[in-house]
Amino acid sequence: MPLPLSRDPPAGSSLRHLTDVKAVLAIAAGKGGVGKSSISVNLGMALQHHGFRVGIMDADIYGPSIRKMLPEDEPPKQEGTMLKPALCRGIKMISMAYFRKEQEAAAVRAPIANSLIAHFIKQVEWGTLDFLLVDFPPGTGDVQLTLCQQIPWLGALMVTTPQDVALLDVRKAISLFNQVNVPIMGIIENMSYYQDSDHSAPVYVFGRGGGERLAREMGVPLLGSIPLDPELCACGDEGRSLFEVDPNADRPSTQALHLLAKRVVDQTAALKRSDEAIGTPAFFPLNVRQMEQSLFSIEWNDGQTQYFRVADVQKACPCARCRNSAKREDLSDQISEAVEAVSIQNVGRYGLRIQFTSGCSAGIYSFEQLRKGL
Repeated sequence: MPLPLSRDPPAGSSLRHLTDVKAVLAIAAGKGGVGKSSISVNLGMALQHHGFRVGIMDADIYGPSIRKMLPEDEPPKQEGTMLKPALCRGIKMISMAYFRKEQEAAAVRAPIANSLIAHFIKQVEWGTLDFLLVDFPPGTGDVQLTLCQQIPWLGALMVTTPQDVALLDVRKAISLFNQVNVPIMGIIENMSYYQDSDHSAPVYVFGRGGGERLAREMGVPLLGSIPLDPELCACGDEGRSLFEVDPNADRPSTQALHLLAKRVVDQTAALKRSDEAIGTPAFFPLNVRQMEQSLFSIEWNDGQTQYFRVADVQKACPCARCRNSAKREDLSDQISEAVEAVSIQNVGRYGLRIQFTSGCSAGIYSFEQLRKGL
């Protein structure tokens, strides 16, 4: 029986339940068919094999598949307004698959899809985790942007197959992450080659070197090359673990996944050690303080503090409504000097959203825009 899921998270929902998650990583590609879900599941199991506490969020509202690959030992539970994730071989997992009947289509428009994603972000009690892997849906649209804006990402792992046609969409997804200041941790090339036996030459079914070329182009490491393996495919279809089938890591695919996990661990440590390495802007707010309703300050990571009048900030509002008003007439004449900020919220790694007493709350001010003084 599917769990019930209301469309709107309760008022006051926050991300406090993510404070004990040490690293939140996106698994993304910008397209379907490259094996993001398979990489999410097998990377999660490889990390767990190495002693890490792992959670997986299947954020593909329209085509969730991870539940089949990672069947639950304990189903998710509704406790008040919060959700306890399913437990699958010791991995915590949440998916849209728990909230609808099997083979039932999720025929919902983008605003409802965004509300469902907000549930997963704000209402799942993950507890203490070393890694939370988020399997992104294909594309670079509204749902993907919502995910980018609302989760405190450490970085994104980009999955591709070797052929050029796959790289086209992966580049677009990388562009989206760059725009919202989510660091690209590296490239994972899936379905890299097929090898009939340890002694046979690898066959490059989908071409060769695409992931390596993309990594060079983007200036990021190639974290792993995962071969085509019928046993790996069978494990996914049957909900088995490759690491139990091949405990000694005799298969090239098992070896490649262990190496991928090690490199992800190393890269995660490097990203945490260095702001420059993770691509954090030279300016990043350490503290946003509302001094009074009409005045707030931002303390930046380089030690500088700036002060902002709320009226001046709204006059520079970038939202579509205010921009259109500005084109028709002088927007500054419409903004009262007494306008106040009802709330100031962080939006991902790249900006602030401010709700004004004038009613506007749609504009997102980038850190770059704020640092320049608007």
